[in-house]
Amino acid sequence: MILALLLAFVVWITATLQADPFVTGEFANLPVALVGQPADTIVLQPTAEGVTVWARAPQSVLESLSPGDFTVTVDLTGVQVGEPVPLPVQVAVDNEAVRIEAVSPAQQLVRLEAVDTLAMSVTIDMQGEVAAGYQLLDPSINPDSVAVKGPVSVLEQVSAMSGTLSVEGAREPVVAQVLVVPRDADGNPVTGLEWMPEQVEVQAGVRKKLGYKPDVTVIPDLRGDPAVGYRQGSVVVEPSTVVLAGLPSVLDALPAFVMTAPVSVTGATENLTVRTTLTVPAGIMVANVQFVTVTLEILPIESSRIVTSVIEVQGLRSNLTASFSPNVVQVILVGPDPILAGLKPNDVRLIVDLFGYTVGVHRVKPVVLVPAGVTVVSVIPETVEVVITPAPTPTPTPRDS
Repeated sequence: MILALLLAFVVWITATLQADPFVTGEFANLPVALVGQPADTIVLQPTAEGVTVWARAPQSVLESLSPGDFTVTVDLTGVQVGEPVPLPVQVAVDNEAVRIEAVSPAQQLVRLEAVDTLAMSVTIDMQGEVAAGYQLLDPSINPDSVAVKGPVSVLEQVSAMSGTLSVEGAREPVVAQVLVVPRDADGNPVTGLEWMPEQVEVQAGVRKKLGYKPDVTVIPDLRGDPAVGYRQGSVVVEPSTVVLAGLPSVLDALPAFVMTAPVSVTGATENLTVRTTLTVPAGIMVANVQFVTVTLEILPIESSRIVTSVIEVQGLRSNLTASFSPNVVQVILVGPDPILAGLKPNDVRLIVDLFGYTVGVHRVKPVVLVPAGVTVVSVIPETVEVVITPAPTPTPTPRDS
């Protein structure tokens, strides 16, 4: 009976293996979990992010497995800080029918680093120059220090927590939120750290320098008139303001403007650009420039004029003729007085383009051609009636026999 039972068991095992044989499967890129990590440390390695596992099991069991059924760990319990340590990769699966045959890599090279937090003072680099005649005061920083956290070996590289603030052209106090970053002795950013807060409030005071009067407006001293038929247009002074220097008591008594040396515009017919000096009292000097540039626009005086023009025809087929109602149109023009006064009858043309028009009555808008510098304000009327008829057939002339 015992032999019969053993024989039956062997037959059952053989049949089972034939129906569901043991096979080996590969599971790649399984994530590695680190366990047992000491407090206040950071892992600067492992060298690999995932491992490959070969598992053996009945085919039906293996086909039902997924990467999530495997637990891959590296135990950091007792690992000392500082030196890289090779640690075995451990793989577990919650199925007794599965056997782990191989793991690659079988070890992970792990290095722990102690984590610390330092309070570091903040420095702000001022970029640019305040406006001439002003001076920059020492900035106030709030908060003036930040907490920097990270690996000790990285913290040792930090020599400053710094940010930059532009004060270029400032005339008033500058207040801004400035980002700060850790930097090494060469001024390069240091990565791999955390810090709070990431930005600080910086207030940089700006005030006038003693013995200076900034932002004094420059007024051009224009003399004379342009040529007849022309007028002065816009005036631009560069720079438009200057800084005066001298005794404070004298500066306080001066007005908020300074005149240029006289600039003549007599008889001008085109734009003028003049480089000139400033007129200042004795004992006062211009601190930031020696000359200013005055640019004056000279414009022709514009007026209006009404002209009448006879309609010209374009594009009418040779076997057609056209009549207009009205056949004379008024045109209101605006432009420089010298140009309008010199207009000749043929300088303003009124054209009606009849290309493609056939026999019948049509309303057509004339096109006005005028000289350069002249603007058409309106055409009266805007459209004309055009009556197109067949051209009369020429009567044959009798010939002497």
